[in-house]
Amino acid sequence: MQPMVSLPEGRLGQALAIAVTLLALACFWIGAAQPLLGWYQSRADELAQNQDMAARMAALARSIPALRAAVSAAGAPNSGGQFLLAGGSDEIAGANLQSVLQDLAGQSGTSLDSTALMPAEQTGALRRITVQVSLTATWAQLTGLLAAIAKARPRLVVDTISINSAGQPGAAGGTPMQASFSVSGFCAGGS
Repeated sequence: MQPMVSLPEGRLGQALAIAVTLLALACFWIGAAQPLLGWYQSRADELAQNQDMAARMAALARSIPALRAAVSAAGAPNSGGQFLLAGGSDEIAGANLQSVLQDLAGQSGTSLDSTALMPAEQTGALRRITVQVSLTATWAQLTGLLAAIAKARPRLVVDTISINSAGQPGAAGGTPMQASFSVSGFCAGGS
């Protein structure tokens, strides 16, 4: 028979009981409460973001009748002729700019890897619509695309060009390059 182990009594026993209780509380906090609170906070943040987005979308939806009225009052949606992007809103003008860039890339023998519409900027009586472009192409394709953009109607502006080698020369000739740049066009209208 084994001898029985006795727990300390008195102050030492009380200190041990408090230490065991604190250890159990710390294990509960680390193992259950803290992850649960973190999950709750992340869900609360996501809900707040969704509510903000819903409020912005509702505001945009409320502005549609006024935008349509402004387009009707202005007459043709592209009163700037060959110099301005068509579109009654920044989003439509941005989509038109992206479409023009896709067409120009196809005519240059390449395609765009990605496009991202940047926030529009008020510039005098015009709105500057900017698209960030990324593509992989040979030097000839890239220069052909940039030349096509320079000649495009509506008028477009290329800015912030970054070009890096993307690998070994291909079978079609020419070293592929990774290029990124921004392309801006202008449309009529206030903010």
